[in-house]
Amino acid sequence: MTDHTRHQGDVGAYLLGALNDLERQAFERHLRGCDECQEELARLRPAADALPGSVQQFEPPPRLKASLMEVVEREARAEHAAAPRAGPRLRFFMRPAFVAAALLVGLVAGFAIAQLGGGEEPRTLAATVDRAMPSAGGTLRISDDDATLRLHDMPRLGGTRVYQVWLQHGERLVPARTFEVGADGRGVVDLSSVDDADGVYVTREARGGAQVPSEDPIVSVPL
Repeated sequence: MTDHTRHQGDVGAYLLGALNDLERQAFERHLRGCDECQEELARLRPAADALPGSVQQFEPPPRLKASLMEVVEREARAEHAAAPRAGPRLRFFMRPAFVAAALLVGLVAGFAIAQLGGGEEPRTLAATVDRAMPSAGGTLRISDDDATLRLHDMPRLGGTRVYQVWLQHGERLVPARTFEVGADGRGVVDLSSVDDADGVYVTREARGGAQVPSEDPIVSVPL
């Protein structure tokens, strides 16, 4: 079994935080030298980032959760019995029953919230990040006319450069705020007047900001 064959199924579990510490460390070592896994990680990360904020958290009925998990566990036991050499960790994120259960619970929660809520709910969009930063990602949460951009695993810039947010209005990119990320690569930017914007973008600029972008956006959130 090649190193890639051993780790290619770990991309989904890594994004969902389902690997233990040793498995995560082994996968990250493999990831540094595997273009194929980096591309798969970049392709799946926006969807994974959007999941927690896509709907307001809502606890489904206990009876529904119990019945769905019975199906998941029954299928897992059957597959384990049929293929005992598959390994100690069940790749649950690939199981059809688990996927169906997760989707169904999400739909029930979303439907209940839609019935209970009045007016337009906040929405969360996944950010697309330049492929040169395979671990980076983020979301843009929009509520009425305001928005919050949250990014993670972004490289820290030197003392003469900052990140700058731009709001797209038709053919123009209008400068918004500049920001820096912390030692953990995380950055949070609050924005206003985004209801008529066509997109939110981020570039790297000289400290103090710019009036015109000096590079193509490295973070993009079309609206």
